[in-house]
Amino acid sequence: MGTSRSYLFTALLAVGSAAVVFAFLPGAWPNPLPQGPLESEGSLLRLWAAAAEVDAACHRGDVAAFDAVVTPAHRERLQRQLAAVDRSLDAEALRSFSLDRDRAYSEQLVQPLLAGEVRGQRAVVAVQRAKKDGAQLLAFVWDGHVWRLDGSYHEAAVRTPANARAAVADAVGSRQR
Repeated sequence: MGTSRSYLFTALLAVGSAAVVFAFLPGAWPNPLPQGPLESEGSLLRLWAAAAEVDAACHRGDVAAFDAVVTPAHRERLQRQLAAVDRSLDAEALRSFSLDRDRAYSEQLVQPLLAGEVRGQRAVVAVQRAKKDGAQLLAFVWDGHVWRLDGSYHEAAVRTPANARAAVADAVGSRQR
């Protein structure tokens, strides 16, 4: 009986200690990318991984996984676009979206980088489009746990690194929280 009480006491002590430690862990981790121009391959690789998660969710038609890797604003924009053609954002729409794009988000991020910047919780990159018809800008938001895609759009007028830096600076500052 004494041994079981000591085990119980030890277990309660361990649970209590864990509760104290977890109480001091941050609920949201700071942005892992360095602020300023996006220059390191490691930083771009983190954004590529986030883009690949979006691509995988679309390919599977997994709406819950999609919601976990995009911002609510991006989801709402897609819902408005689909509503214009009497569709809803469901598994079928995600799968067709995955098939209809010229390139997957992660494939876009392996194109030549024209510019990139991290400011606050946002990161925006401009990559050369495969057709060389301007740049594709991809915006991401760090939510404290994961990078979420916040949008992707074509900028036909952006063709040089100088134009790209200006477009990225505008985009990264446009939705500061």
